[in-house]
Amino acid sequence: MMEMDDKYMSLITEYIDGTLTEARREEFETYVKDGFIDMKEVEELASMQEQMLQAPQPEPSEALRTNFYQMLAEENRKLVKRSSRDLFGEFVQSLFSTNKGRLAFGFSVLMLGLFLGNVFSRSAYTGQVESLSNQMADMKEVMMMTMLEGESVSQRLKGVQMSSGLVSENKDVTDALLLTLNNDENTNVRLAALASLAEYAEDPAIREGLVSSITQQKSPLVMVAMAELMVELQESQAKKEFEPILNAENTPDDVKSALRQNLDKIM
Repeated sequence: MMEMDDKYMSLITEYIDGTLTEARREEFETYVKDGFIDMKEVEELASMQEQMLQAPQPEPSEALRTNFYQMLAEENRKLVKRSSRDLFGEFVQSLFSTNKGRLAFGFSVLMLGLFLGNVFSRSAYTGQVESLSNQMADMKEVMMMTMLEGESVSQRLKGVQMSSGLVSENKDVTDALLLTLNNDENTNVRLAALASLAEYAEDPAIREGLVSSITQQKSPLVMVAMAELMVELQESQAKKEFEPILNAENTPDDVKSALRQNLDKIM
């Protein structure tokens, strides 16, 4: 295959990239017609570029890796007495002595740039996703807090539902749910808050908050639900917290019986 002069390479590159101006195209076609530019070689170079840009990034096989290191070791033995400057100079000279070598070097730089760009793009994308995720979590928390303070029961229930996934990561959310469990006037809202907190009861701070909430309860349904939870947790401290409720005259006998049956299961 013929080696084309350097002065034609810019025309060839523009031809392959499709960026030739009308004047440059006429010049290119003239050189082709006069035999200074070999279209067969140009097409091969264009095909090489297309293949390099579209090719996946395969993992080298063990055989290829082994052969590479064997050849590398052999070359090192041959060249051990030669200076690194001479070797580098010869490498550069051999690389740039042909058009294909120069083009291959350019493509290598291009592929390296694409690879690094892809890596950094993914890194930037990951950072953007994390930032967006944090912003959405903050918005969800604000909405949850607002709904927990809503006038309607349905709003407050939705607020409790929105706390899912935030309890274990956010003390403010935990405190808001404990406040709801202790003070909301609606039994269903309190039960919902209890159920949400119960999912994270292995957390010592949340468990302590749940135990402290026992004496704040007035609804028999919430009392029994809390007793059942304490049995699951085998929380012995709960027995002491339930004593005032069991001794209170206004606590219904059937509620006292249900509470005692549960508390007796705590070892």
